[in-house]
Amino acid sequence: MKKRCVNCIFLLSLLYFLVPVHALATETITFPEPGKKMLLNNGWIARRANEIKADGNTLSMTAFDKTGWLPARVPGTVLTTMLDNNLFPAPEFGLNNNLIPDIYEVGSDFYTFWFVKEFDTPSIPQDKNVWLNFRGINYKADIFLNGKRINAVTHEGMFLRKSFDITPYLHTGKKNILAVIVYPPTYPGNPNGGQGGDGMIARNNTMQYTPGWDWIQPVRDRNTGIWDEVSITTTGAVKVQHPYIVAKVPGIRSPKDKQQKEACIKTTVELENTTGTAQSGILVCRTDGYTLKQPVSLLPGEKKDVSLKDIIVKNPRLWWPNGIGAHPLYDMSISFEQNGKISDSESIRYGIREITTGKDPVTGGRMFFVNGQKVYITGGNYINSDWLLRLSPERYRDEVRFHAEMNLRMIRVWGGALVERPEFYNACDEYGILVFQDLWGSGDCNGAWEDPMKAESRERRWEYPDNHDLFISSVEDQVKMIRNHPSLCFWCGANEWPLAKDIDEKLKTEIFPKLDPERLFASYSTDTVFTRNILGDNGDGPYGIQEPEWFFTFRSHPFNPEAGSVGSPEIESMREMMTEQDLSEFPRKGRTRNYTWRYHKDLGYLDHLERFGEVKDIETYCKYAQVVNYDQYRSFMEGWASNMWKWYTGILIWKTQNPWTSLRGQMYDWSLDVNASLYGTQKGCESLHPFYNPVSKQVELLNTNVYECKDLLVKAETYNREGKLLWEKEAATGIDASSVKELFVVQEPDLEGVYFLKLTLSEGKSTDEKRVTSNIYWLTTSPKDYTTLAQLPQTTPALQATLAQDGTHYTGSVELKAGNHISFFNRIKVFDKETGKRILPVHYSDNYITLMPGDEQLINMDFSTSIPKERIQIAVDSWTANRLVCPISQ
Repeated sequence: MKKRCVNCIFLLSLLYFLVPVHALATETITFPEPGKKMLLNNGWIARRANEIKADGNTLSMTAFDKTGWLPARVPGTVLTTMLDNNLFPAPEFGLNNNLIPDIYEVGSDFYTFWFVKEFDTPSIPQDKNVWLNFRGINYKADIFLNGKRINAVTHEGMFLRKSFDITPYLHTGKKNILAVIVYPPTYPGNPNGGQGGDGMIARNNTMQYTPGWDWIQPVRDRNTGIWDEVSITTTGAVKVQHPYIVAKVPGIRSPKDKQQKEACIKTTVELENTTGTAQSGILVCRTDGYTLKQPVSLLPGEKKDVSLKDIIVKNPRLWWPNGIGAHPLYDMSISFEQNGKISDSESIRYGIREITTGKDPVTGGRMFFVNGQKVYITGGNYINSDWLLRLSPERYRDEVRFHAEMNLRMIRVWGGALVERPEFYNACDEYGILVFQDLWGSGDCNGAWEDPMKAESRERRWEYPDNHDLFISSVEDQVKMIRNHPSLCFWCGANEWPLAKDIDEKLKTEIFPKLDPERLFASYSTDTVFTRNILGDNGDGPYGIQEPEWFFTFRSHPFNPEAGSVGSPEIESMREMMTEQDLSEFPRKGRTRNYTWRYHKDLGYLDHLERFGEVKDIETYCKYAQVVNYDQYRSFMEGWASNMWKWYTGILIWKTQNPWTSLRGQMYDWSLDVNASLYGTQKGCESLHPFYNPVSKQVELLNTNVYECKDLLVKAETYNREGKLLWEKEAATGIDASSVKELFVVQEPDLEGVYFLKLTLSEGKSTDEKRVTSNIYWLTTSPKDYTTLAQLPQTTPALQATLAQDGTHYTGSVELKAGNHISFFNRIKVFDKETGKRILPVHYSDNYITLMPGDEQLINMDFSTSIPKERIQIAVDSWTANRLVCPISQ
């Protein structure tokens, strides 16, 4: 054991007794009605297990002295509880993570903890069973209630829900004591700098990135804890479980038309008789004005899958992906009734849509059809919301909304992390984001290649995890948990390499055909089932900054599941990541990055920042980085789309976010502040979009809608740096559904250095046109030299903001109007005037806005904060003006 870790243990043992446990109010449980749940999120305490002499039976038997115990976070992890109690500094900042003992060095006992909760039950409902439910424990656990062990077999596996009938163990008239001892992953692995460290983490059924990856540092406790919700529910004799709803939408539908054809809803549900006597009753299904009733009888202890009569829906409100159409949702309740009383019920939200799929004979890429319409897929890779699993429905919703605001249509939940929580998929349902769902596996750990960083041979790693039966049972459980979400598009066994052969075979031939036969299953993300071009290769990447024209000329894989680039955040986020000293040592051309920048996984911009001028300080670094970010991702998405159906069926960016303070591949950072990558992606992914091809020098028009667009007008204008109009041309056109159309060549001006190209798309006749969008490029006649941007005249746009308040939710707008000069790259930010801190997250309809002379643009925004309205400040950072504060109209 290293000396540093010995010292940490000694100091922590002292600190434990310095952390006061204030009197925790014992929660009184009011048992919910069947079909409802009560969360047990508050009032937990925790302590390292080897400091407790009592076993679980004794610990949960009577109230005990709380001295030395910590207020605990549940849902949460051992480490988040320690952080909440200020035992360590925030590991997201600087090199603080190195101050936290790693489990590989200090051993599993350091992170093996008891979690205890006391609660009162004034009465226990008659003729009902009370259930204690855990939605996720990592990694092993034994559970005790009132002196009794309630799990006969030690729980194992991060991805396995557990439910226990605790009715016989509950007390009335005195405290109930729930005690859970949680053990870390059996093989935490060596965080030696490899992908997943030495790979041993993959021997467990848990997330693989926690020993570190090329975009994140190690999670020191490997996320040990009761990491997901704990709840109490009640039922009668019969439980209603695992409903499965399948929508059938025959024919080719249009998102623009009222649906004359019907849709069909097929529903099955599992019923379980929890008693030793036969039970009978009525299964009742209600949805959208339809009611189905079906008598069912169950033998003692029987589990039975019951299929309900098909529901034929007239004039269905169809669910469509983002940018294609609306995403309406329906509610369904399924209950089992006995003698006029509900024994149990389930409530499900679903969408009416049908997804089919096939291989494109032209490109070799996988195609997805939604309600009969072929959809070009744009999307991003998502790791998970927070590296220490501080998850919330609100954060999920903000993150998914950012993806919708980027005009993306798919999120890939990457295999080195986890199957997300239902609240994540709820948000994807709401925003129309399709989900490409990996299981928990990655070729980096599972033997895709020889790797000297790994502890065991490639052949041994092919057999990971150790417990195949646990993996299969966990998949069964997680599939049942999320399969009703209309956003869930297809399943993937693992990242870049198949799982162990017997697991892969069972998933393909048994599990998914039985539990979710309507969705495609691919063994791994680069499986030829998913992507293989006519040249015979398949794969992913590259990762790193590219020249804009590269995206138009390099022929990648026909549906690339991950190709990525840069994404450094704004200056305010940088200051929340590292010290001023570290910031001053920003990467310079020809100089090695300092350790802190490397620790936060800086990817590097090569010489792209210096093309705009001398990078003399961190403010300039961040300023130039945002211009590069915007152009990089706009070019990325335009280049791929320019070869839609010729080379490609889809592209997923690696990656759109980071679960910690990383410096690579992100559209918004860990603090949920957006950067210019988001708005470059947003622009490049517009469903009806004029763009400039830097290779052919042509203006092209992109339509990723599933319908033809007529009566369009595309106008191109070039301007010099003084804002003088140099050239213009327009074309009246239409465009077929899901296609790209070449329009005309752009004339290069006779000048040295930077000039601007503005493209405007309007609908209707030229005499009655309605602007759809504009797209502004900064180009140069001096290859790769944008230093003449510094010659733009300084100009201040006219600004006016509005702000309306509804409780803690604010909506508003910012109007920008340019004068006689170009107003370049205006970035709106919202602050607390009193503290100078940013208000985050804020959702803007657009940002990083460039205006040609006389242009104006209205930006909508909304955010939530408890800060009073008079303290809110809206500011604009601009290349062509000092920071501006927007007047807010009353």
